[in-house]
Amino acid sequence: MSYRLTDVTALPHSSNALLTLVHPSSAVDIVGSILNPYTSAGGKIENLDPNARRSDVLDRLADGELVLIDSNGTSPGIFRSLQASADTLLPNLPPRLTRALDDHWNGRSMGGGSGPPIRSDNLAPPIEQDYQPPSRRAQTSTETGQRTLDLLYRWPDGSGVAGTPYLIDGLNRQWEGRLDSNGQAHVTGLTDPVVNVRFGEPAAAGELDILRRQFQAQLDGILARERREAAALDETTGNLPLVYNAGVHFANGFMGLWDSAVGMVTTALAVGNLNPLAYYNRAVQSAWMATLDGSDQAWIDDFKQRFDEKNKRALVSALGFDPDSITREQLVEAYEITSLLLADLESREILGKFAVDFAQAQDSTEISYFAGGLLFEVVLGIVLAAATGGTSAALSAPRYLRKLQPLAEPLRRLAARLKITRQTRYHYSVETNGVCESNCRPRPHGPELKTRTLVSRRLFVNSLEQAKAALAASRRRLIARGGFTPKYSQEELVQLANGGLDSDRFIFRFLEDHHVDGYKQPPGSMNGTLGRPGPTGEVRYWSTTLDQIEPSDTDPKLIAQQLGVDYNPEATYRLAIIDKEMVTQKAGARTLIPTFDNLKIFLRESVDGYANKRGILDEILTPAYQAVYRSLIEKMPDAGWDSLQVRSIFLRKQGLDDSAIELFESRFDVQMQTGANQHFLGNGLTKHTELSGEGEDIFGAIETFTLEKNPQTFREMTHGGNGGPDAYVELVDLVPIKFGE
Repeated sequence: MSYRLTDVTALPHSSNALLTLVHPSSAVDIVGSILNPYTSAGGKIENLDPNARRSDVLDRLADGELVLIDSNGTSPGIFRSLQASADTLLPNLPPRLTRALDDHWNGRSMGGGSGPPIRSDNLAPPIEQDYQPPSRRAQTSTETGQRTLDLLYRWPDGSGVAGTPYLIDGLNRQWEGRLDSNGQAHVTGLTDPVVNVRFGEPAAAGELDILRRQFQAQLDGILARERREAAALDETTGNLPLVYNAGVHFANGFMGLWDSAVGMVTTALAVGNLNPLAYYNRAVQSAWMATLDGSDQAWIDDFKQRFDEKNKRALVSALGFDPDSITREQLVEAYEITSLLLADLESREILGKFAVDFAQAQDSTEISYFAGGLLFEVVLGIVLAAATGGTSAALSAPRYLRKLQPLAEPLRRLAARLKITRQTRYHYSVETNGVCESNCRPRPHGPELKTRTLVSRRLFVNSLEQAKAALAASRRRLIARGGFTPKYSQEELVQLANGGLDSDRFIFRFLEDHHVDGYKQPPGSMNGTLGRPGPTGEVRYWSTTLDQIEPSDTDPKLIAQQLGVDYNPEATYRLAIIDKEMVTQKAGARTLIPTFDNLKIFLRESVDGYANKRGILDEILTPAYQAVYRSLIEKMPDAGWDSLQVRSIFLRKQGLDDSAIELFESRFDVQMQTGANQHFLGNGLTKHTELSGEGEDIFGAIETFTLEKNPQTFREMTHGGNGGPDAYVELVDLVPIKFGE
C-alpha cells in the first residue's frame, strides 16, 4: 500500500484526484499504525519528513493541516459519493481542511481546469495533475432499480460477522441494513452500476481524536484531585522531599497495580493467596489468543469454558467485591478494552502515563511501568468500580477502585471507537450485479498478563537516606489506606524466607528508646548496644529487612504486631536502620534467618553448654513443642520471668513432671540466650499478633537473628548521632498513627 502526505494548502488540482484524499480519522489510524514501532503494519508514506515526531504528524492530520493521499483509492475518503464537490463533502471534517477545499473550489472552475503539477518541499516526485483514480463503468447495461449486490463479511477464520451494519453508497442514493447471522445480505433495487460499500459502523471524522482528548481530560481531573490529597498529607511524612523517592523502585522492572500501594490487593487476598488472580489471567489470555481469528462471541464462550462461575466468585471476592454484582462478561470486557488500547499507541501512552502518575500520587516509592499487566489492572479496576456503581457491593474493596469509577464511560467510548476502526472496512468502485466480499481484521494481540513476582516487588535501596525516604512515603500510604495491608501473600513470605538475605543491604532493629542510652546510663549518652550483652560481651538481637517492614511504616504498634512482639503503649520506640555489610566488618556480626535448624546450629556453635545438647535441642525446637511452650508462657505469672522457684511452682500446678519441667527450662533458656520467644515459628517468619487467630498463625515478616562478637555503642555506630560516611546505623523515631481507634 502506498500513501503520500501533503500540506492542506497543496491539494490535488483535479476533482478525480480529490477522491484519493483519505478521511482525517482514517489517515490518523493508517499513519499511526505504519509509524507504530510496536506493530508490523505495512505501507509506505511518501513526503514524510524522517525527522518529524510521530505525535506531531498525527496531530497535524487530525487538525487538517496535513492530508493523506491513497494512490489506490481504497481508503475511506471525504466524499459521500464518487463525485468530489461541496455537495458530496462529508460533514464534521476539520475546519482547516474544509476551508482549504472551499478556497480550492472557489479559486477555479469545477470542471477541473489544468494547472501546474503540485510541488513539495522535498525531493519526492510531484503529484501530476492528470492522476486518475480507478475508473468505473458507465450506467448502461441494466435497467434502473433492477441491480443487486450480494454482501459477505467474514471473520479471519471464515465464519460470518453476524448482524454487522452495512452501507451501500450510490451516486444519488444510499442503501443500509444489517447482515444476517451468517454475515451475508442480498441487496436489491440498486440503481448504480458502481457503488461504494462499507461493512461496519460509521466512523465520524475526528471522532477518535475527540474521544482521546475527552478521556485525557477525565484522567487529568483524577490526577489533580489525587495530588491535592497527597499534598494535604505531606505534613505527616516528615521533612524528606518525596521527589527523592522516585527512583527507589523504578529499576526493579514490572510492578503492576496489584503489587503496589495503589493496587487491588485487599488484606484477605494478601494473607491468603493469589491463585484466583493467576488462574483468571491464564484463562482470559488463553481464550483471547485461541480465538484471535474468530468472532467476539467465540472468545467469550471460550473464556467461560475456561473460567467458570465458581472461579469468578473466588476472584471477585478476593478483590473485595460482591460476587453477585460482577459478571464474567465484565471480566471479559476489561481484557478486550485493554487489548484495543494497547493496539493504539496514542491511547496506550495516555493510559500508561496515567497509571504511573496515579501510582506516584499515591506512593512515590512505587513507580514502574509495564504496558501489558499494568494497563490491564487499571482497566479492570475501572470496569469493576463502574459495575458496582459505588454501592455497598464495593465497600470492602480499596478506595482507589472507587476513585476510578468516573473513567468507565469515556474509556468504553474510546474502546468502542477503536474497535470500529479495526472492524469497519470500506470498498470502493464495487460493480453491482455481483458479490462484494470482505474479511474483518483479526482482533489485536492481547497483553501478556504477568502475575506479581517476588523479584520485581522487593524493595532494595542503596543508602540510609533512601531507606528513610521509603519509610516516609509508606506513612502517607498507611494514612490513605487507613491501616496495615500485607505486601506479600503467606506463600510468598515462606518463599522469601527460604531465599536468604544476600540481596538485602539493610536490616532493621525495633527497640525501646531507653536501650539507646544503655542500662542505667545517663540520657543522651548513647552507650547502649543493638542487643543485650551476654556473659562474654557478645550481643544478640532480632531484626528484619526494609522490604519487610516498609508496609508498617514507622508506626510502632504496627511494627510490633508485624514482628510478633508485645507492644507497650506507654513506651517510646525507635527503629535502627543497620548497614549489614558495615556491621559485619566493624562488629564482627553474623546474621542468619532463624529457622529451627539454623538456631540449633547457632546454639551448638556459639553458646556455652549447648555443644552436646543435640538431642534436647531436637526435642524443644520443633513446631509441636513450640505450641506447648507458648501455652505455658502465656499462663505463667510475671514473677516467673525472674524466679526459678516461681516457675517451678507454676509448672507443677500445670501438671508437669520433672522431665517436662527440664524441657521447659531448656526452652526458656533458649529464649533468654537468643530471644526466640513464644511467638517464634521456626520457619524464619514472625507471627503477626493482630491478624493471627485461635489455631491460625498468620505470618508477619521475615525475621533475622544477628550475633555481634565486637559490639559497638550507638554513639560509635551513628558517629555521635551526626551520621556521615563513618556511620552505619541510623535511628528513626517511631510515632504512632491514630486511625480513630
